[in-house]
Amino acid sequence: MQKIFGEEAHVVDFMAREISTLNWLTKKFYLAALKFIPDLYDRIYKFADGKKVGVSARFLSSALMYLPFARLLKKFRPNVVICTHPFPEAAASLWKFLHAKSAKKFLLTAVLTDYSLHEIWIYGEVDAYFVATEEMQRELSAHCRAGQKIYATGIPIDEKFSTAEKISGAITTILIMGGGLGLGSIEETLSELDKVQTPLKIIVVAGQNEKLLARLKKLKISHELEVLGYVSDVDKLMAAADLLITKPGALTMTEAFAAGLPLILHAPIPGPEALNAAYATAHGAAIAVDDKKISQVVEELLKNPAQLEAMKNAAKKISRPFAVKEIVNQIKKSGSAM
Repeated sequence: MQKIFGEEAHVVDFMAREISTLNWLTKKFYLAALKFIPDLYDRIYKFADGKKVGVSARFLSSALMYLPFARLLKKFRPNVVICTHPFPEAAASLWKFLHAKSAKKFLLTAVLTDYSLHEIWIYGEVDAYFVATEEMQRELSAHCRAGQKIYATGIPIDEKFSTAEKISGAITTILIMGGGLGLGSIEETLSELDKVQTPLKIIVVAGQNEKLLARLKKLKISHELEVLGYVSDVDKLMAAADLLITKPGALTMTEAFAAGLPLILHAPIPGPEALNAAYATAHGAAIAVDDKKISQVVEELLKNPAQLEAMKNAAKKISRPFAVKEIVNQIKKSGSAM
């Protein structure tokens, strides 16, 4: 158990093995399948986004995930359930539907952690939605029933990303990240950056990808290179960087916005990550590139500090570093009205 703005909260990985073997196997199968079908997520994402298919996908995920959620409900007896993934949201929605007359009531909320809306998130039993942008708020309101609340709060991150003191180095520092799994063509990115003539300091975060970490530590390039595994001080790394190269995962992007860190986005998982990249580029905080053009884009940015400064300002402009506090406050208000 932990405290979030003074409130007691239990954080549960719904796909962990100790919660459900089926859930865990589903995740393992998906990650394994990605190696052979890289666009698998894109296929599932597009297939499930149609109205009829979306209803079927929601029903299937509700049924499969129902029992693990029911066990959690019995164990913790929560007043509020906050879902950051559609699978537990589906199970919680089914429970509320089946037990509509039960005295055991809880406030069901969903926090969408992408910059686009998908059919699989939409359930009539959700009491309150928290989304990244006002555009998503308007889009979702067209699908919701009367009484459901929708708040455009931004994606929740730690406030420290907006308050970390900026560190200026002697040379340009580029941070490379690929999420917790170290995805996103990191070795290819380093090969591209090796072509850049301007001296660079490059910091690479390999996450939990031990094989990638071992390979990177043996790598020799013409720039100063620091290779890290899993880290807990990404806010400090972002504060020390002048530019971030990453795949367009929404949480990493949101943290970079709060840090005022310009982004080069590449290697998106088709589907939501491609839409995340479109959002960041449309607002001037990022440049989306093909892997083979990274060196060219970096060279152009280094020659144009005014553009880099404009990207920093654009990132700050769309940042919402206090989303957690706003979400908690709205949940308190909604909970007291139950």
